[in-house]
Amino acid sequence: MSGSTDEDLVRAVRSGDTDSLGVLVARWEQPLFRFVYRLMPRSEDARDICQETFLRILRSADRFRDGSRFSTWMYQIALNLCRDHLRRRQRWGRLLTDGPAATERASAAPSRSLEGDPGQAIERDETSRAVQWALAQIPPGQREVLVLKEFEGLKFREIAEILGCPESTVKSRMYGGLCGVRKALERHGFREV
Repeated sequence: MSGSTDEDLVRAVRSGDTDSLGVLVARWEQPLFRFVYRLMPRSEDARDICQETFLRILRSADRFRDGSRFSTWMYQIALNLCRDHLRRRQRWGRLLTDGPAATERASAAPSRSLEGDPGQAIERDETSRAVQWALAQIPPGQREVLVLKEFEGLKFREIAEILGCPESTVKSRMYGGLCGVRKALERHGFREV
């Protein structure tokens, strides 16, 4: 089972094999969390969305289209859940992008190895926090594209499929997002990122 493709595992889940879902969770839990965490203001929200994503995969495995990639489908589900969550928070006036959420985000960031030069590790952590902060300063559509391209390593074609828009729109958002992140970092004194 562990040698099966993601798509084979979804077909097995569709047939009622919940063990196959466990294999998918084991494979994708960390990458999915990293993706969602870059879009959400709090780590608890990111964990909840990851759990809900896997529950939706279980409940809607029969909707998975043969010939599709599992990762694309999973990212679509997670992205829609993130958007819904952020819309609800905005509606209630509690969207937090600075202050306590930023502090919580920095302290809950996935830990890095401190092997080697501790000064370099601290510098990497500071740079990482600065980039996270700058990502929060750009529009959500641009942030989604940057996260999918730069952090998840997806191709423009795959991102366009996940977002349901033309590749040209993805490229435009990528350019706008990079410019926005660069300007945000420069405004706060970061020149080399």
